[in-house]
Amino acid sequence: MAALTRRLQRPLRRAWRRGVFRLLRRLARMLADHPRTTRAVGRLFGGFNYALRPAERRRDLANLRLALPEQPAAELRAIARESLCDASAGALEFLQLVDGQISSRQFLGPVSVLGREHLEQALTRGHGVLAVGLHLGHFGKVPLWLAQAGYPVTLVIREARQVPPGYYIAALERLGIEAVRIERDQAAAPRVLDALRRGRVVMIYLDQGVKNDGGIEIEFLGKRVPMPAGPFVLARRARAPILPIFLHPAEHDVVIHPALPAPAAALREDDPTLQTLYRLAEAEIRAHPAYWQWRYRRWGRD
Repeated sequence: MAALTRRLQRPLRRAWRRGVFRLLRRLARMLADHPRTTRAVGRLFGGFNYALRPAERRRDLANLRLALPEQPAAELRAIARESLCDASAGALEFLQLVDGQISSRQFLGPVSVLGREHLEQALTRGHGVLAVGLHLGHFGKVPLWLAQAGYPVTLVIREARQVPPGYYIAALERLGIEAVRIERDQAAAPRVLDALRRGRVVMIYLDQGVKNDGGIEIEFLGKRVPMPAGPFVLARRARAPILPIFLHPAEHDVVIHPALPAPAAALREDDPTLQTLYRLAEAEIRAHPAYWQWRYRRWGRD
C-alpha cells in the first residue's frame, strides 16, 4: 500500500518541483540587476523551506546528529536552516548565470586559488585528470574557474527532471565547459573515458551517492551509503590521476590537493585512494557544515 501511495504521489511531486523551478527562474531574471536582493529573496525561500517541511527538517537534523555528534542541538538547527538559506540564494544566482543575466565574472567574484601547482603537475602526465569535488557552497564556481583559467574542463552532470531538457548543457557549453550528461538510455562511461584520453580535466562530485544497485558502500558522515565507483574505474583505465578540488565557501578559495593514484583493479572500500578522498570530504564538510546540502534527497534517505 505504501509503495502504491508513493507511485501516485510521484507525478504530483514532480509537478510541484517544476512549478517551483519556473517560479525561481522568473524571480532570478527579475532580480538580476539587484545582487543583494537576490540573496535576500533566496534566503527567504530557504527559511520557508526549513519552517514549512517538518518531516524533511527532522531528517536533516537526524543526519546532522550522525555527522556532528558533539554539536549541541541548537547549533545543529542553525546549521540545517543556514544550509537551506545559502543553497536557495546560490540557486537564484546560478540561474542568473545559466540564463545569461549575469556574467561569469559576477558569478565567480573574487576567488583565490591554493595548490594550483598540483593541477599543473597532474596535467603534465598527459592522461587527463579526474577532479573530484563537493556540493559545498557555490560548488559551480570550481568548474567555472577551471574554464575561465583556460583549462579544458568536462563536467559530468545529472540534470534534474524539473528543468527543460538540455537547459544546463547549453549553458555550460556557452561558458566553455564540456558537459557529459548522465542518462538512462545512453552510457556516460565512454564519453568520460574519451575526455580523459583527450587530456581534459573531468569534474565529478563524489558526495551525491547512487542508487542501491550501483556503486560501492562507504562509511561517510556517520552513515553507510553507496557512492559512485564508475569514475574511479575509468580513471584507472585512462591512467589518469585523481585530484581533490574543493571550494572553501566562506573564504572564496578554490583548494587543490595533491594528486592521488587511481584505485587498484579490484575496487574496495578500504582502497587507500577512496579512503583518502572520503576522509578529506568529511573534513571539508565538517569544517563548513552550513554550506553543504543536507537536504539532498538521495543522501537524506536511510
